[in-house]
Amino acid sequence: MKNFFKAAAIAFFCISSFACAKRETPADAGAKNGTLLVGNSADPATLDPSLTTGLNEFKILCALFEGLVCADTKTLEILPAAAESWSFDGSSYTFKIRKGAKWSDGEKLKASDFVFAFKRILNPKVGAEYAHFLFPIKNAKSFFEGKTKDLGAKAIDGDTLKIELERPCPHFLSLLYHNAFFPLPEHVLKKFGAEDKREGSWVRPENMVSNGAFTLKKWSVNGKVRVEKNPLYWDAENVLLNAVEFYPISNINTEDRAFRAGQLHITDSVAASRMDAIKRDMAKNLKIGDMLGVYYYAINTARPPLNDLRVRKALAMSINRKAIISNFLKAEQKPATTFVPPNASKGYACPISIKEDIKEARKLLADAGYPDGKGFPEITITYNTSEQHRPIAEAIQAQWKEALNIKVELFNLSWPAYLAARRQGDFFITRASWVADYASPESFLEMFSSKSPLNHSGWKNKNFDNLTASAMTNDAKVSNEKFSLAEKLIIEEAPIIPIYFYSRVFLMDERVKNWHLNPLDYHNFKGVHFEGGKRK
Repeated sequence: MKNFFKAAAIAFFCISSFACAKRETPADAGAKNGTLLVGNSADPATLDPSLTTGLNEFKILCALFEGLVCADTKTLEILPAAAESWSFDGSSYTFKIRKGAKWSDGEKLKASDFVFAFKRILNPKVGAEYAHFLFPIKNAKSFFEGKTKDLGAKAIDGDTLKIELERPCPHFLSLLYHNAFFPLPEHVLKKFGAEDKREGSWVRPENMVSNGAFTLKKWSVNGKVRVEKNPLYWDAENVLLNAVEFYPISNINTEDRAFRAGQLHITDSVAASRMDAIKRDMAKNLKIGDMLGVYYYAINTARPPLNDLRVRKALAMSINRKAIISNFLKAEQKPATTFVPPNASKGYACPISIKEDIKEARKLLADAGYPDGKGFPEITITYNTSEQHRPIAEAIQAQWKEALNIKVELFNLSWPAYLAARRQGDFFITRASWVADYASPESFLEMFSSKSPLNHSGWKNKNFDNLTASAMTNDAKVSNEKFSLAEKLIIEEAPIIPIYFYSRVFLMDERVKNWHLNPLDYHNFKGVHFEGGKRK
């Protein structure tokens, strides 16, 4: 009988221990097997490097592809990548492609793969919104306009790429780690008929060939994108993760719950409503840093009543930016009364800023024919579905009602539909944001040039075009002066309404190591690892 009670006690202890044992979460499993789980805000519209425009796509592409250079994820110092070295003679760069660089199907990476990619993004039939990024290359703009077939980028031989510059471009190397300059596997795109058009079949997991540290293994809409370590990558030895999974969680509160439930290692952002509790209870997980980015509203300047400058200025002047930050964001963001962040370039500053002046805003609206908002037609604010955008839109909706007595409706769309509406000009006012692709005022201002496909406001100004063109000089003082005058025109004519400058705010599992904050939020996932984790 004594043995029976002893056995029963042992059995009860075992059952109780099993029931009380902590269940292994996806984050626990990922930390063990080297799989990083990342919140990524939205499904990618595409994973074609020539066609993407969003930061959520860029994050994935930085794992899949590699340009001629990359950046140190801590300092943003330019480092060799697909090119092992380069030289500059004052007007042209010569890059030497790594002899061990390969595509993920084993084909050699050639200098001509870069030339092919450059010509494709400059092909108007492809409709790439970042085509203008390549305009510093000699003849690139003329090539884009169909005036020449002679592009100033040539493969001298299989391992040598020469790029001639159209004009001085002191930040040219910084451009090269943007996805617009990534190489493309010519043999694959031609196989799927994508060399001169938008053809998405080549970027499916079963078809995609890439040259980065990872390869695409899964892409399910509203599910996840999974990339796995590329064994043929030239620097595979220093790729310490076995896989990265990107989750398109647009609801910021859902993402917060996912992190706390152990389903993510890194979030895309942080719910402002949870900020106080996180600072109190999860301070070790909270990461906040400066970021070269601006949150703003773009105005469709072709649609009445927004085609009236007085109306646009009234809207811009009647927003209480500090109230939005203190009530809804709570993460050290700064009010944006200019468009270019103050730390975009040493010595740079816009000579004017937006005044927050309700009295003057009411006068402007009355001068435009809408005294106390009477007769003002109903307009809408369009934003992509996300809990971080809705409260800001609601706050501005309420502020405009109180200050100007005008009615504004809110209209939310999925990420792909939102992008399509912006491209087609199907909006009155739309939420927008811009994170610099490199540290220069040009990265913010160039999209407002008359011919930029990213200029969704429809605003055009010849003086602006001339100023930004003349700012392309190696003289930093002259460059800053020209860019500042160009930005002054934007503030004066109000095709956009800056709201706040970004802080990079996210939650991170303490087991993730070598993940650095930087102002461009640039990561290529090399060197990132888990404390005590394993790798293949």
